[in-house]
Amino acid sequence: MTGSRTKFWHEFIETAPREQLERLQEARLLRMLKQCYSRSPLLGELWSAAGVGLSDIHSLGDFKARAPFMDKDSLRTFRDRHNDPFGGLVRPTDPMLRMVTSTSGTTGDATPLTWSHRSLGETAYQRNYYALGARSGDYILHSTFTFRVGQRQTGPAESGLIPIVIDHTPAEIPRMIEASLRFRPTLFVIMSTPLMIAFEDYFEKTHIDPHDVFSSYKAVIFGGEALGPRQRALAQNWGIELYEMMALGDVSIAIECEMHDGCHPNEDLALIECLDPNGTDPVADGQVGELVVTMLADPLLPLIRFRTDDLMSVNREPCGCGRTQMRYKMMGRKSDQIVVSGRSVLPMNLRMAIEDEVESRAGLFQIIRPHAQMDNLRVRVGHNPEALRTSAAAYSHLLKNKLESLLNVQVSIELVPDAELLKLGPPHKIPRVTKQ
Repeated sequence: MTGSRTKFWHEFIETAPREQLERLQEARLLRMLKQCYSRSPLLGELWSAAGVGLSDIHSLGDFKARAPFMDKDSLRTFRDRHNDPFGGLVRPTDPMLRMVTSTSGTTGDATPLTWSHRSLGETAYQRNYYALGARSGDYILHSTFTFRVGQRQTGPAESGLIPIVIDHTPAEIPRMIEASLRFRPTLFVIMSTPLMIAFEDYFEKTHIDPHDVFSSYKAVIFGGEALGPRQRALAQNWGIELYEMMALGDVSIAIECEMHDGCHPNEDLALIECLDPNGTDPVADGQVGELVVTMLADPLLPLIRFRTDDLMSVNREPCGCGRTQMRYKMMGRKSDQIVVSGRSVLPMNLRMAIEDEVESRAGLFQIIRPHAQMDNLRVRVGHNPEALRTSAAAYSHLLKNKLESLLNVQVSIELVPDAELLKLGPPHKIPRVTKQ
């Protein structure tokens, strides 16, 4: 931190000219490769198979031209072939290994994440909380839905922030309200669609004023899925401002700034490429490509040219908030793309229209994809039977017409109660695409 009057925690990095940032990336990349190459059996195996060695990489350009890719299947295959729970990322005897976490396994087996000190996300949280107005001595209400290793965030503590830790469940809303009124926190981390729906129901039943509850919050961070217009409008009615948070592959996180034009990653700590989802060529800024990420800060998590399966759109122009680091928007998962009558459809294309209706405001749905290409889009939609304003058949017909007009494809709707889809897991973990 350069001083208490600055806007950014690491202003000299977050506002650096891009040429200077790329020189820093190159230096950290070359150091990272030297540190992790001998530590990671998987990395050595992949590079050897590609006929590439460390002696071939002298610059960022060399790396982008020659370094092979890895993905989650690479880790799973190595794990199964060698009975290695770490998927070849590191050797379990490495004295620098300090912590092992994992992804949540939404799209398959959980991916191991190995760290030498703390996760890269700690620096990301620290920088973003400060930019959103949190200062030493402030309380933050910390309610995240993935406690795989408990409450372990050290970044906020280093900033002097005091966490109030509450489980991320609608059952805890009375405690969240009590903590908000008693301690007057500065940040709420994390708000989600199911939690917002639960807050909405609670406020309607109790007549508690949400403006009073949320009056102290400078920012409410939203995560778990893409932030839609319904959530932003509801938050505005409550007098709060939502800031979207999204994952940066399995390396870190990124959060919106006050411009609300994409999320800022930490490019000095992770190299980000936006590539052709079906190839290796870079995709122009503003076009949709696959997020490929390379860790630059921790040799014990050697995700090098890691293809994430996430589709993104990048903007590298300087941001109105003052940052020079890129911002990006997530468009969905590559594996969730569906081709219907020759048209590409992503779950995000449906979600906003579905959750805009009061009967299905939870936004629970699944696309049924028995084949790679279809002539008819089949959608299973969760709804609240008690909220039906007409018959179920009439509501199904309304959704069908709405989606067909939006997507310009034929649509079949299967209505099921929300409770049926919630049997598959938490709302943000229900598979959006299924074979049946």
